[in-house]
Amino acid sequence: MDKNKIVRVDIVDNGVNFEGIAKLENKVMFIPNTVIGETVDAKVIKLNKNYCIGRLEEIVNKSEHRCEPMCEVAHKCGGCSAQHIDYDMQLLLKQNMVRNVLDKQKIEYKVLENTVGMGRPYYYRNKVQYPVRCDRNGNTKLGFYSKRSHNIVENDTCYIQNLVIDILAKDIFDILTKLKFSGYNEDDGSGDIRHILIRMGYYTGEIMVVIVANNDITSRKDDINIVVKEITKIDDSIKGIFVNINSSNTNEILGEETIKIYGEDYITDYIGVYKYVISPKSFFQVNTVQTEILYNTLKDGLNLKGDETLFDLYSGVGAIGIFLSDSVKYVYGIEIEKSAVDMANINIVNNEVKNAEYIVGSVSDRIVEFKNRNIKPNVIVVDPPRRGLDENSIKYILDFKSEKIGYVSCNPATLARDLKSFEKDYIVNRITPVDMFPYTSAIECVAILERK
Repeated sequence: MDKNKIVRVDIVDNGVNFEGIAKLENKVMFIPNTVIGETVDAKVIKLNKNYCIGRLEEIVNKSEHRCEPMCEVAHKCGGCSAQHIDYDMQLLLKQNMVRNVLDKQKIEYKVLENTVGMGRPYYYRNKVQYPVRCDRNGNTKLGFYSKRSHNIVENDTCYIQNLVIDILAKDIFDILTKLKFSGYNEDDGSGDIRHILIRMGYYTGEIMVVIVANNDITSRKDDINIVVKEITKIDDSIKGIFVNINSSNTNEILGEETIKIYGEDYITDYIGVYKYVISPKSFFQVNTVQTEILYNTLKDGLNLKGDETLFDLYSGVGAIGIFLSDSVKYVYGIEIEKSAVDMANINIVNNEVKNAEYIVGSVSDRIVEFKNRNIKPNVIVVDPPRRGLDENSIKYILDFKSEKIGYVSCNPATLARDLKSFEKDYIVNRITPVDMFPYTSAIECVAILERK
């Protein structure tokens, strides 16, 4: 096999990023923008010992599940990887992705449910975060990163983001560039603006604007006053405007320091009957409609009786614990981000929840405190970051010998790895994939474990 050779192959599956998978001379071949069941001609563009990567040249036999992308930059932008696949097939492929990682880890489970999809899988993101970059010609651009690079792909409309805040981001970009604020230059670390981040309450319509700057642009007081004046003229629903300063050479979007330049400290939104406050740095699920389905799936799976003590670990702003608080005796939460715990405690008060307590710290450190207070959970709920649970947290969770564990995961690979650690003591009753991110390869799962 030679590089740049064009080969004809059958697509036998789609991978974790929805790339097509073929077999070629005992190698696995990955070909983006192809669909299971197709026959295609592809150019070999990268060779490795065990695999190769191809570029689609021509579709010889088209899959019935192929569809025309809505977005004209879908194949360039790194945001969506499945706009060429019809939505029902996306849901099936996501279920298969979860099954594959479970089978790879040899996880025993009773039921893997069908993926729960959205009725209208468009314009669902309640948070926009656009990179602002200076290109090689000195032009400041707003857009998304292209696949496998930090080159900016400009677009007119993003079909997975709330349309109001997607348009607002571009209006704010125009305001900033007219005032000669420059885009960030990753090569030399120069420039003013790194990102424009906007959140919007799905049910409340309240909007928060965060300008992520490479330096303290608030020192340009006259310009900042104009920025505030012009942005607030656009929409009466804008409740707060912030400047977040991030001068570090990392891929982290937000820095440590956040300065409010207008309005209120947070916006609010609902999940079910509960109202939550959201600050610039709070974690809050980006798909409000599917979040309620996710939490109800968790609640139904745990089959709570009302007399349980529940631990809410990696609790964020307390969204899950508060959502479940009406079905248990007491909720104890642990979250490492102090601002999120501050929000959780405000959420407790605003929702008149009397049976919940949240503390700041890492799960592995603070869970010992509950043990020392002789507080033992009947039910433990975890919603960890993509890296999953650490070994200490797993050890302490096992030590509590709770009757049930609800594991909410945004990464099937680390979910499967962690379930392996629990299999000696727990049965995996049900795993339900919930599509929080249509047209992307991401999938959220709810796993329900019961003690043997």
